[in-house]
Amino acid sequence: MKTVILATTLMVATVPCHAKTEVQGESFDVLGSVMETNVKEINAANIMTSNKEEAIRYREKIIAGWWEFMQVNSKAKPGEYCAATFLRAKLAKRAKGERKDGFSDGMAVTLFGPGGNYRGALLGFSPLGKDHAFPKLKSRQPVKVTLKQGDVAPVTLNAIYMEVSPTAPPLIVFAVPSIEALMGGMEDTWRFEVVYEGKSIADIEWHDGLKARDELKQCLAGKSFDDKRHLRF
Repeated sequence: MKTVILATTLMVATVPCHAKTEVQGESFDVLGSVMETNVKEINAANIMTSNKEEAIRYREKIIAGWWEFMQVNSKAKPGEYCAATFLRAKLAKRAKGERKDGFSDGMAVTLFGPGGNYRGALLGFSPLGKDHAFPKLKSRQPVKVTLKQGDVAPVTLNAIYMEVSPTAPPLIVFAVPSIEALMGGMEDTWRFEVVYEGKSIADIEWHDGLKARDELKQCLAGKSFDDKRHLRF
């Protein structure tokens, strides 16, 4: 079953040495820029002060979640460094004295294709706010976490903690043998939870996963793909 494939394609218990040494956070400069922009827009104080109808659509978009597609390296050749990112946040009710509702528990899950010397794939998670529960570690340091997926039994894995830029959110990635294996296990709707030292640090469910897979395939084939930003209307 596809759900089993997605669970078992991840490297259980250890991170391959080549993944630790060949995956460079600075190679993801485009991703870092996109994440920084999304964090600022989601957490902007004036997020609901524009046209009321537009503000409602904007809020609904953030709560529902959306996909972004990109080549995460600005110098990538066609078919290299392709990524599909699903982003989502929850509505946080206004605190006493505040005029507008805000957002909390923002999270992104990204599927990375091969690039540079690294020919495998990665599954990564990144928070979309300063109030996240991610640990503060050295970039490229292994970190043991428990990954829960859909209705599959949780597995404990060594992931890699990464920083893609000094100001972008941190990233925790899991090494996968190939992008084909990762895409082959994609479901249209799928939930992930990452637990570190007994505490949930990432919890996100995507939708439209099959459409996202097809768009990612376009990028991997070196063909044109949807690289527009979709948060703003």
